[in-house]
Order: sequence, then structure tokens, then C-alpha cells
Amino acid sequence: MRWIEDGRPHGLQPLIASTDEGYSDSHIAGNISRLIVYMYRYAKLYIKKGLDNSAIQSMDEFGYMVSLLQHGPMNKTQLIQRNIQEKPTGMEIINRMLKLGLMTEKASEQDKRSKVLFVSDAGKAEMGTLFERMDKISRLISGDLSENEQLQLMSILQRLHEFHTPIFMNNLHELDKLLDSQ
Repeated sequence: MRWIEDGRPHGLQPLIASTDEGYSDSHIAGNISRLIVYMYRYAKLYIKKGLDNSAIQSMDEFGYMVSLLQHGPMNKTQLIQRNIQEKPTGMEIINRMLKLGLMTEKASEQDKRSKVLFVSDAGKAEMGTLFERMDKISRLISGDLSENEQLQLMSILQRLHEFHTPIFMNNLHELDKLLDSQ
């Protein structure tokens, strides 16, 4: 196995491994998975730092608030699904935002038995203090990619999102079957 030089400072592990025969599917898929995890970790760290001195403490909490601001009131299940999260984790986030008074819930106009979530005035004020800093962090996460590269990456990530959404929404309980068919 040989390592492709990638121009990084000496001592850092190269990102891409290949065999003498070239790149294998499993090496490519493994490297993609690893790099996505690394990007998630970078983003999580930068966002956490950007949320210093805020009642909102994580990128998940920030994402839930943005979802409600952008897409309007929705019930808890819709909000959790929109943020691609498992229900127990999503409920923890929602309950924390409700407890802090950043979200409120009211009876649905369509179904009085159901409740919908809203961003409270306090939540809007809190988010208003964060948007400029989070916008700068978003640009940092995009790195030094050109606008064209950013559009290409966004297109590829959107395609992956569209592939994985139905698995997450409908077939997660059948993941073993999906893995066996790969």
C-alpha cells in the first residue's frame, strides 16, 4: 500500500491510501466515510466555539431553532425528522429549548389534540445575536473552496442526502437487510 502525498505538513497522516492496483471501492468508500466524519467534527467544534456565551449550546440546538425559523411551526416529530435525528435525542433538544423559553408550544389549529412548536420572542432574540457569527463559521467550514467547488460539493452532498433520507425515514429498522444487499 502506498500513500498519496497531499501537501500537508510533515507528520500528519495522509488522507488517501491506494494499492499498487489502484483505488479499491472499499478504500474509496472508507475514505469518504472518514472524511465526512472529520468534516462533522470540524463543524461541531467550530459551531460549539461560535455558541460561547449563548443559551444555545450545540449545533443540533442551533439547527432545530433555524428549522423552526425557516419552515415555521411544526410538531415535535416533524422537527426531529427535519433535523435527521433519532427521537430520544430530538426530544431532549426540544425539551431543553422549551425549558429555556426559546421555543413555545401551542395547540395545533388543524388538530387541537396535537401541539406545534414555535420560536419564542426570546428565541428570536437569541438567534438574532448568533446569525452573523454562524454565517462566518459556515464560510470557515467551506474552507478555501472556490464558488464552483462549493456548488459541486453541495450538489454531491444533496444527492447523498436524497439517497439516505428514505432509509432514515422508512427503513432504518431494516438496516441489516440493506447492508446485506450491498
